[in-house]
Amino acid sequence: MTIRVSISAEAEAKLREKAAAVGQDMADYAAGVLERLAEKADSLHEISGPLSDEFKASGMTDDQLGSLLERAKHEMRAEHRGQPRS
Repeated sequence: MTIRVSISAEAEAKLREKAAAVGQDMADYAAGVLERLAEKADSLHEISGPLSDEFKASGMTDDQLGSLLERAKHEMRAEHRGQPRS
């Protein structure tokens, strides 16, 4: 399929730069961007799938999940710095 779109001069310049950086012409680069965009999931459930279902079934609140993720983030950062887990 071929489409014709109008974009700002700024967007065109950015697309040209990005295309040049990967050795493509702008049209091929833009087509690739549109292809990837079309393939992306449209909803959080499509992205998270079973994980979202497991969270709902767990009975955990959003705040509890937030705390769990925050602790895990700090533990991973500590590991990267060579510190033991707390």
